[in-house]
Amino acid sequence: MQSPPFASAAATVTLLGLGLVNATPAMAADSAVPVPEPASPITDRFAMRASWFMGTAGTNGAVSDPTSATPGTPFSLEHDFDLSPRARQLRVEFMFRLRERGRLRVDSWELNRSGLASPQTNITYGGNTFTNRDRVRSQFNWRQTDISWTYSFLRRSRFELGAGLGLHLIQAEASADINPSITRPTAVHEDFSGAGPFVTLALDGTWRLTRRLALSARGQYLNLHVSSLSAALGDYHGDLQFRVRPNVALGLGYQSTRARLDVTNNNPNGYLQLSIHGPEAFVRASF
Repeated sequence: MQSPPFASAAATVTLLGLGLVNATPAMAADSAVPVPEPASPITDRFAMRASWFMGTAGTNGAVSDPTSATPGTPFSLEHDFDLSPRARQLRVEFMFRLRERGRLRVDSWELNRSGLASPQTNITYGGNTFTNRDRVRSQFNWRQTDISWTYSFLRRSRFELGAGLGLHLIQAEASADINPSITRPTAVHEDFSGAGPFVTLALDGTWRLTRRLALSARGQYLNLHVSSLSAALGDYHGDLQFRVRPNVALGLGYQSTRARLDVTNNNPNGYLQLSIHGPEAFVRASF
């Protein structure tokens, strides 16, 4: 007598449990489907981040005329020339994933400020000396473009750590002008500028805390000498982001940049040092 169909099905299940009968290809395929990883900076192939930076800037320097016996006086643009220490600006950053472990970051920013003030003490700037009787119009411009590549030597579903190199293009200019007056009948103009590329060593890490929260941090630093120009840059960033959508994240972060530009064998020569740091809020779109 033929066995009922349900009896045959029960026997098959029993044999599968004992390992005596192989599963069909369809059953094996269904059981092998991996669970997709949550969207995070580790899985993103491309990302664009727009941030509002609320920073504070400090700018120091000294400008000397090599033909003069009097060296340039160290000065602070904020304290001596009344430049605003506020650095409020919109910044944009792009990230490209190169295969599975490579990451390329590109960003560019600039800081342009001007002021009109009389220094409290005499300041020798280039070939001229500014006194408290002078109304000095000063200007400071700093432009920086960063291109950084890292290779993730450690990459897991919830953690990624990479190391690499950064290429930075910096252009800095500081000028001081005095219009003709009773105390100084001739106009005065002094200008100090420098531009050049240099590289840094980079370290970049990401930790996915939960399905929606991720913590990212990176740092870059190097001191480089090229001909009559030397530059030092330390750039550090950390942020916490919340994934509101698979392709959109909101976050808060902190950015700190310290840079120094030295120019020698030039007229005028000297140095400019910029320190800028502060919090930021950002929105990040990715896929």
